[in-house]
Amino acid sequence: MRTDLPLAQELAELTARLADLLLTRESAEDAVQSLAQAAKEAIPHASGAGATLIDPRGRKTSTGATDDVVLEADRLQYEMGQGLCLSAWAEDRTQIIADIETETRWPEWTEAVSALGVRSALSTPLTAGATPIGALKVYSDKPGTFTDRDVRLLEMLARPAAVMLANVQARDAAERASAMMSEAVADRDAINLATGILMERERLGPDDALSRIISLSRLRQRALRDIAQDLVSGRPVL
Repeated sequence: MRTDLPLAQELAELTARLADLLLTRESAEDAVQSLAQAAKEAIPHASGAGATLIDPRGRKTSTGATDDVVLEADRLQYEMGQGLCLSAWAEDRTQIIADIETETRWPEWTEAVSALGVRSALSTPLTAGATPIGALKVYSDKPGTFTDRDVRLLEMLARPAAVMLANVQARDAAERASAMMSEAVADRDAINLATGILMERERLGPDDALSRIISLSRLRQRALRDIAQDLVSGRPVL
């Protein structure tokens, strides 16, 4: 990323690149990985960058990182329940650490990441509409690294990125719901067919036939749909 460009032009170029990166990714996991790489390239004096999507309970759902140190710093945050990007998400505002060695917030986390060689850090929330859905962060192995320009650039980058990521999440959720619905319909049809087969073969009523399938499922410790599919296909119910 060219740092000699005016900020508005730099952001416009970066946003256009982000749209291509994020909206063409197959999953939210791929998209946050691309966003992490874009953040590191946008702030080249950062030693690593990451992006995380967080659910309303504070649990990460997707994460991307450019370097191992970022993965470890983030792992420690979620393990300890405190840290820079968790606060950026929870408070919906940018957080900055000028020097880990003198930072008094998040004492357990800062002590742990100091051992990783992290000296300064910057994180801003990913907010779609009025809802923080995650955080974007960059780390450096030098103190006092991040400037006011870096803060503005990361914040301005996070706004369109959050909207794009929310769209990717919605698409993922819709695809999962569709797949679950298709699977549920297929399971129901198989169970109905298997019930009919037992009714015909063993002269059972519908309730007794279904009870037989459920009993076989419990006895064989296999899913109900698997027992039904075996009956439909004529395979032995093992």
